[in-house]
Amino acid sequence: MKPEEVRRGAPVRVSERHRIEERRGIVGKVVGRYGGDGYVAVDVRFADGRCRLFWPEDLEDISSVQPRLRARWRWLLGWSST
Repeated sequence: MKPEEVRRGAPVRVSERHRIEERRGIVGKVVGRYGGDGYVAVDVRFADGRCRLFWPEDLEDISSVQPRLRARWRWLLGWSST
């Protein structure tokens, strides 16, 4: 993702190229965005309640996933359908 694409509440996935292998592919929700032009950090909350900071380029936006798959992600993450 680009820093300007990050928005609070967006569902994201940790990129497969993330330096920490255990975090690759994990899906979460953006709960915070910190910094300014050229230096942005993103706070992501995962289904187990943990929060981690990431650089935007370490995340992939999954909000454009087909509606059927999006509903499945919401179910998996325990998010409400609204």
